[in-house]
Amino acid sequence: MIFGRPAFRIQPGDVKEANYYLKGSKMDFYELVRGPFAWVALIVFVAGCLFRVISMLISGKREPVLYPSTSFKDAVRSILHGLIPFGSTYMRRQPIFTMVTIGFHLCVIILPLFLLAHIVLWYESWQILWWSLPDLLADLMAIWVILACIFFLARRWMVPEARQVTRRSDVLLLVIILLTFLTGFISHHQWGPYRPILILHVLAGEILLIAIPFSKLGHMLFFMFSRSYMGAEFGKALKAREW
Repeated sequence: MIFGRPAFRIQPGDVKEANYYLKGSKMDFYELVRGPFAWVALIVFVAGCLFRVISMLISGKREPVLYPSTSFKDAVRSILHGLIPFGSTYMRRQPIFTMVTIGFHLCVIILPLFLLAHIVLWYESWQILWWSLPDLLADLMAIWVILACIFFLARRWMVPEARQVTRRSDVLLLVIILLTFLTGFISHHQWGPYRPILILHVLAGEILLIAIPFSKLGHMLFFMFSRSYMGAEFGKALKAREW
């Protein structure tokens, strides 16, 4: 069975078997969720991302200065220090938070792209296949995201500095992420009422996808811009290392 197979590559019979588990015996609300709803979520996500980035590039402008105040070298250094684990001072000051955050971001990006059940859906629609994660590794990554969400929620409540800047939307976003991966993990192992949990998983994922361009999750779009701007400005004008 595909959900117990540890291999990396999809086998010829996997698509039919996964299709049986995903569709079940009825063709009702699930087909609506994974069809039209999914297309709407994808279109809104792509259009929203393009709109946010283009709007920033059009509206953003620099004040005229007598001497250049930016440095390409400092911009690149700032980006690298923001990407490399423990490459910046604030990462080294909070090692536990840093490790949880790095693992969270890696799992949130990698797991949806290389999960076998998701690849099967791409194959059904576009006849595209690529490598999939081993089941055990996928389970561990899902558990990491679930525990990380609980950690972030607890931190926003218990740490005074985080609690002061926490809004309801911040908590709601974490709950949506937690719900997406928790329901995915449960449906993957077919615990409880499989079909309702699977539908809830797909809906939560679509809501999350729509929310990315219009919420704080949009930092994935502006990370490179913000880090390069701060690095260039602080490095050239103030001779400071902002990382």
